[in-house]
Order: sequence, then C-alpha cells, then structure tokens
Amino acid sequence: MFAKIRNHLTMVYSAVMVCFLISFVVSSYTGLVWVLYREEQKDIEAFAKEEAREHITLLRQIQLSGNLPLGEDDEQNDGKLFHYAFDLKGQQVSSSEPAREVRALVLDNIRSWQGADGEAILTKLHLPGDRKKYFMLCSVKVYEGEKALGTVFVGKDITSYYVMLKRLLLVLSLGCLLFLVIAAFAGHLLAGRAIVPIKNSFARQREFVADASHELRTPLSVMLTSVEAIRTDDENRFSPFSVQVLDDMKGEIKRMTKIVSDLLTLARADAGATAIIKERFDINMIAEKVIRSFQPIAIEKGIKLELAGTSNLFIQADKERISQMLLILIDNALKFVQHEGEVILTVKQLAGSKGTINIIVQDNGIGILPQEQQLIFERFYRIDKVRSREAGGTGLGLSIAKWIVEAHGGTIRVESAIGVGSTFIVTLPS
Repeated sequence: MFAKIRNHLTMVYSAVMVCFLISFVVSSYTGLVWVLYREEQKDIEAFAKEEAREHITLLRQIQLSGNLPLGEDDEQNDGKLFHYAFDLKGQQVSSSEPAREVRALVLDNIRSWQGADGEAILTKLHLPGDRKKYFMLCSVKVYEGEKALGTVFVGKDITSYYVMLKRLLLVLSLGCLLFLVIAAFAGHLLAGRAIVPIKNSFARQREFVADASHELRTPLSVMLTSVEAIRTDDENRFSPFSVQVLDDMKGEIKRMTKIVSDLLTLARADAGATAIIKERFDINMIAEKVIRSFQPIAIEKGIKLELAGTSNLFIQADKERISQMLLILIDNALKFVQHEGEVILTVKQLAGSKGTINIIVQDNGIGILPQEQQLIFERFYRIDKVRSREAGGTGLGLSIAKWIVEAHGGTIRVESAIGVGSTFIVTLPS
C-alpha cells in the first residue's frame, strides 16, 4: 500500500515538474526567437532605408539619361547581406547579390513581392535535397521629394541563427530530460521520507487493532458464556422483558465477537502474519458445503439458492480461506435479495484457459450504484448502513474476501445495476 502511495506521489511530482519544464522550455525558446526576429527585422529595415538614400543619385541619373552610368558594376560581398535596386521600369540598376545557389530563388521572391513598404518579412527558401534557407527581406521605395525613382530590396541570410536556435532547443530539451530524471529520483526519495510518519502511525494503529482484537476475544467469550448460562438456568425465573434483554445481549455479543474476529484477521493480514496454506482439493465440494449451510436461511427468506458448476474441478489453494470467501459472498448476496429472489453460485473453468477458475455469485437483489462499486471493498463501507446493521453487516466481509482472493494471486470485481442485481466475479489460478 505504501509503495503505491510513494509511487503515486512520485508520479505527481514528476507530472508537475514536466509541466514546469515544458512551460520553461517553450517560453524561453519562444521569447528568444521573438527577440532575435525583432532585432533582425529592425536591422534589415534600417539597412533598407540606408540603401534607399544611397541610391537616390544613381536612380535620378538613370531617370534623366535613360541609361545605366558607365562603369557601374555589381558590388562584391560575402553573400550574407545583399541588395537589389530597380528603376520604375523594373530594370535592375544595382546589386550586391547573395550566394549563387539562392540567387534565382531570391529574385523569384522579389518579382512576386507583396510586402508592405519598409516592412521586413521572414522568407523561407527550399533548396534541392530538402535543404532550407531563411532570409529576412525588405523593400523600400526610393523618393526624391515626392517623386518616385525606384525600389530597393535588401536581404540578409539568417539561416545560421535558425541552426543555432535548433541546437539550443535540443540542448534545452536534453537538459530538461536529465533534470527530470534527477527530479524524479529526488521526488521518490522525498516521497519516501514524507510517508515515514504515516507508516509509523499506521503501524501503531495496526498493532493496536491486532492487540485490542486479540484481548477482546477472551472477555467476549466469557460474556457470551455467562449470558447463555444465566439464560439456561432453570432455577432463575425471569420476566419476559428480562428474557428479551438477555437474548438481545447474546445477539450483540455475537455480533461484537464477529467484528473482533474480522478485525483480527485483517490486522494479521496487514502484518503478513496470516499464512496461506495451499493444498489441492475439489472446489465444488467446498461450494456444495457452503450452499448446504445457507439453505435453511434461504428457505426461511423464500430465496432460491443453488449451485451451478462442473464436478471434479481441482484448485491449489487454502481450503479454509476459500471456504471463508464463499461464505462471505453468499452471505452478502442473501442480505440484499428480496423475498422470492434468487442467488446462484457458479464455479467453472475459464473458457480457453486450463489454469484459471471463475467463481461467480449472482443475485437479483437491489443492485449497487456505479460510484459505490469500488468502495464496497473498503473496510467498514456499507451501502445502506441502516439495512446493513439490521442484517448484521459490519462492512468488513468484502474486505476480507478481497484479501483472500489477492493472497491467492486472483482478482475480484463486481458488475451491478440498480433494480437488476449484482454479480461478483472471482478469478483464481487453479
């Protein structure tokens, strides 16, 4: 139980840490990308305005003469930062070009340009071999006063920044993964320390329950014997009221004895002090014996109780505990079945499996709400507390049945619908 709690706490700590780390990585990476984008955008826009001012004289001369000035050659650069100048007719008059492999693609983008004047736009170019290049492009119209002279396009290759950002994202992701592993390990240690006081408190409570249950068995036995002795003493003459009081006392003492016995069983099971002694036996013989023991009660209540199953179905298990589990399930079913209802116990081998046995207790009683179907196996949980008390229920029987099943490596579950009935299904390895 505490191992599950510790693992659950570790999972919660890890989930919180994952959310925090993902938020940190996403916000950090997004913030850095936005800052770099804005800085490059401002730089290229400033560069475009500077180039526009520098081309005013050249574009004015071309407009007046109609020809390019003699000796005007393209500028040389490293291909990272480039520009193109065009006159009003769309003729290229000046340039410092980017790398040769992207020139055609850059010119295609310029010819189909639809960006706003003076605004830098991020452009992605697809190269052969699934390669990509990232550029920041900007266009600025050149004016002399209010007279348009042409257009200048400037651009910058920022692919290296994207490569750097991808590497940074990879480093951040790996760092977060490493930190998450360390945090999960630390969380597991901290969860272990956090539940130490709970474990100590639970251990003391378990010891108290075991000790109290053990100590209460003797005085309860003495009280029950004393009440029976007084009740059967022929020399005493009791009034009808006194007889009724003695009978009520006897009933309550038996009920307390059963509660104490169940508590002691669960306490020993929690402490691992209850041994499961397995032997090979025919489970149908045990089932028939349990059915016979409950037949008088079923007949008195007008309930049909029967066994359905195949004979000679052997199982390797603790005979006494399996019998106790069947008693609990049948007794639980009889308590919540109306007059003229039915309870059917089925013991069979699971279809397609030679090593698994199903024990099914089916009734057409009042049924169980879906939200209560998992809670009924908790200790002291009772669906209808008034009805359960009238029927002698303590809320411990199904807890003991679940422990017996799990101690044998099996499972127990319930299928139920209100007004239709309930079906308890036990699966055990044979």
